[in-house]
Amino acid sequence: MPDYQKMYTILFNKLTDIHEEIEKIQQVVEEIYINTSEDRYLWLDTPAEDAILEKIEKESETSYNKNGFQNATRKENSSMFKIVKKEHLNPTVAKMVIEAPLIAKKAEPGQFIIFRAKEDSERIPLTVADYDREAGTVTIIYQIVGAGTMELDTLEEGDCLHDFVGPLGTPSHVEGLKKVAVVGGGVGCAIAYPVAKKLHELGAVVHSVVGFRNKDLVILEDEFNAVSDKVCMMTDDGSYGEKGLVTNALEKLINEGNQYDEVIAIGPLIMMKFVCQLTKKYNIKTVVSMNPIMIDGTGMCGGCRLTVGGETKFACVDGPDFDGHLVDFDEAMHRGTMYKDFEQHAREAECNLLKKEVK
Repeated sequence: MPDYQKMYTILFNKLTDIHEEIEKIQQVVEEIYINTSEDRYLWLDTPAEDAILEKIEKESETSYNKNGFQNATRKENSSMFKIVKKEHLNPTVAKMVIEAPLIAKKAEPGQFIIFRAKEDSERIPLTVADYDREAGTVTIIYQIVGAGTMELDTLEEGDCLHDFVGPLGTPSHVEGLKKVAVVGGGVGCAIAYPVAKKLHELGAVVHSVVGFRNKDLVILEDEFNAVSDKVCMMTDDGSYGEKGLVTNALEKLINEGNQYDEVIAIGPLIMMKFVCQLTKKYNIKTVVSMNPIMIDGTGMCGGCRLTVGGETKFACVDGPDFDGHLVDFDEAMHRGTMYKDFEQHAREAECNLLKKEVK
């Protein structure tokens, strides 16, 4: 039998080396380029440099240095990626509104950001849950499950994130859709909501099917009601809404005669798998949002690879949205458990560290 633990350790060490190289590349890039509101990169030694920075600063009301980036450290600029608002939506899920005007200006539903809570924190990808272009803020919603999100949750309003990079990935393609069923499961509803909101803004008929284990875990109910023509609330135990799975509600809607241009499913892999099995039976196009292991978010490390239609795809650049009927969910679920032991050890270490800090 292969020594999988040894193989995982070797792979983990290689990925760590890649991460360090990526950090070096990013430092070089930050010295060369400026990402402007004109959707292109400009060399910083152009005569228009000062005018460009002045324009961006005026529009975003944010201070920039001569490299064209928000001042590099919290010591230099206390407003860099400031947490404007923090709210716990349920015992294990929290929402943060982050000051990030350039990202807010470009973000679209389906895209994600990668952040580090502190200088020595791990890089964590999170899909953009909402954005406010005028206020210059981006909203993230996270589940407190591992060391990284536990560390993030120690920050409060007024604190700043060390890194906040994005928007990354390909936006969800929702233009031209007339009637859509948006299916969200658990914290996946945080990703489903901005898609439903965008569809609503475009004039589409939106039927939202959202599912949770129980009443205590329900999030974003008011938000979904505001952007949906119909909302089906499901809980596994029946403590809120209807008892059952999201697939039960979706099939009921289909059997009632609703003809959907597309079903968009976002949530746990097992939920998306069974939604796709259902919609395939009814020949309804289904798009899923994949969130595998990810490191650099730009297609270099290959950590987020998955199989779609027999071909290898990278969720960070080819997705995160894919045709659900072509995704190999079993492979994706297997890959998602590869670092379970490492994640458990990291969580225990973070718990012990937090206990020491409390004492």
